[in-house]
Amino acid sequence: MTPHDISSAHSIIPDQRSSAFETEVKIRILAWCSTWSSVKGQFQADHLREIATDGPMRMAADFGHDMAVSVTFDAYAAFWAPVLTRTLSEWLLLLDSPIEVTVGNSKASASFHTRLQGTTHEGRRRDQRQHMLQIWENTSGTWHLAHEQMTVDPQGGFL
Repeated sequence: MTPHDISSAHSIIPDQRSSAFETEVKIRILAWCSTWSSVKGQFQADHLREIATDGPMRMAADFGHDMAVSVTFDAYAAFWAPVLTRTLSEWLLLLDSPIEVTVGNSKASASFHTRLQGTTHEGRRRDQRQHMLQIWENTSGTWHLAHEQMTVDPQGGFL
């Protein structure tokens, strides 16, 4: 499957009827995808921290054969940084589907697919698709990631 063209926000946010809050959440998701991509082979935990909530969080990764659960941002970053840097020398996280957002009072849920593409330390290209379910909280007018459930496609996982 070819990733969706994300050269403009209009390809990700096509519904003109979207509320302002839905659009804000979608923009935060694009920022989240960007922070997941490596810079000089490093996980950008500091940039990701700016997107995450300051309070308690639940972050779960379902690899099919194993599951990882983190309840703080520090635990989340401590899990992902070594997993990515041991496996890949560079990586990129791409949006691979439209983003479906439902907004409530101060919370929003988002569902979408991403594709993790990277190069191993041996120079081998790797590609993994995953489904994302995220819960965002609006605190002081800004949407922050509070919950994440990532499920790796069992047909193509490499982590």
